[in-house]
Order: sequence, then structure tokens, then C-alpha cells
Amino acid sequence: MPPGTSSPLRAAELYWNAAAATYEQDFSGTTVGKIRREIVWSNLERTFQPGQHILELNCGTGLDAVFLARLGVRVMACDLSPRMIELAQEFSARERLPHPPEFRVLPTERLSALESEGPFDGAFSNFSGLNCVEDLTQVGRSLSRLLQPKARFLLCMMGRFVPLEMLWFLAHRKPRRAFQRLREPQTSYASTSGLVVYRPTVDDIVKQMKPAFRLVRWKGIGIVVPPSYAEHVAVRFPRLIHRLAKLDRHIGPLPVFRNMADCVLLEFERLDIPEHENGTAR
Repeated sequence: MPPGTSSPLRAAELYWNAAAATYEQDFSGTTVGKIRREIVWSNLERTFQPGQHILELNCGTGLDAVFLARLGVRVMACDLSPRMIELAQEFSARERLPHPPEFRVLPTERLSALESEGPFDGAFSNFSGLNCVEDLTQVGRSLSRLLQPKARFLLCMMGRFVPLEMLWFLAHRKPRRAFQRLREPQTSYASTSGLVVYRPTVDDIVKQMKPAFRLVRWKGIGIVVPPSYAEHVAVRFPRLIHRLAKLDRHIGPLPVFRNMADCVLLEFERLDIPEHENGTAR
């Protein structure tokens, strides 16, 4: 990374470079991971159309970018981890797509580097990549300069109140872990990786995305479907898990239940407002 890179960014890069080696077996290739990704994919397919040029933040190994590219959507996919981008490029090459995604090593905190390549027709960030970004206000400001008016921005982030997780860890006699999300708006893993994970509430996210974005709708993902660390349960009881997945899809948009999800999926609309009102005048 270039000179002057802040230590949090460097810590995040090192963490995700290491995590890339086992990301498939730890999450994306698991039964639970596939169920959750399919829910996000159904929303991406509904939101973005063939021929549109879409920006992906925190693309990881490229699964979502390739999914959209198969549908005829042009995707520029970014991630701060060079190793994740390498794996994404390898995966995309194996798919032999007529219009493959373009992959970039780029931290979300440096989206302004893409201003000459916009405007984009939409953007998204899947599965908690933005939970590693401290200032979502700056993300909103950068995206407001990159997206067309009325463009949609979908983001999937960690929930704060997850009763299923609480019950799981209480049953395993880990009370501190059971209430960690609710108790800690951010967690620093300085003793191991140096990574910091931030857990804003939905209200916090909405406030930080203003004034350039308005919330259109949101839903919960992983309300009754167990998390990926319970994969052994999913493997042992596949019929039950798929029934729970159907229930999850049904109750995900409902006001009470969506507040109890492992992840929340928010859909924003880029508003057409003067730059001086958005705080982007330079």
C-alpha cells in the first residue's frame, strides 16, 4: 500500500489477505452462507438491470460481481485486499464471461479515486464489509459524487440485536460472546489482528448516509437461520435449515423481526441535491 496508509487500513488489509485462504470454507461455501447470499442475490437482481454500470465495495472473492456479470450487468468491483482481488480475478476467468467484472485493489475509504470513472448506475456492499469502515459519512459523501441521481445503493451489514446468537452462546456457556454485539458498538481485535469492527444501528447508518441518500426499504437476514459457525447443525438437519430459510425470507422485511437479524440489508436511493447541501463542494 502507498506511503502514509493509516494503521487501521493496513490491519484490515492484512486480516483479509489471511482470511482469503479459508473464506470459501468458513462462509461462502457453507450451507448457511449460500442461503444468505441467495437472499441478497434476489435483491441485487431486482434492483440492477442488464447494461447498467454498477460499483461493488468490499467485493471479496468476487461471487456477487460474477453473479451480476452473468445477468449482463457491468461491474467494477473493489476490495482493499490484494489477495481477495487475485482470487476474484481467478474465479471470474474460470467463468469465461463475455463481459467480466473489472476488479480493483481499492479501500472503501478511497472511493474518491474513482470520480473520473463515474457516474455509476448503482452500488452495493455485501456481508459486513462496511462494518470495517469507521466513517460511513465519508462513504456516503464519496458515493454521492460517484452515483447517478436516483441510483440505488444496497448495503448488507451486521445487526446489533441477535436473539438467536445470544441463545446459541448462552447454551455453549459463553455469556460474554452472547451479548458482545449489543454491548459493544465496536470491537477491537488489537491483540490478534489489529482489526476493528464497528456495529452501527440502522438509525445510525441512515443518519450517516444523509443528506445525499434516503432509505427506501430494509430487511433482516439470518433471523431464524443459524450463523455460519453453526454449519454442523445445517449439515446434520438440511430439511430443517431450508424450512427455516423459507421462514427467514418471509419475516425478513417485517418491522419487528428484521430488528433481530444477524445481518441487515438496506436499500438507499441517491437524491438529486445541490453539492453545497451535500457538503461536497471543494
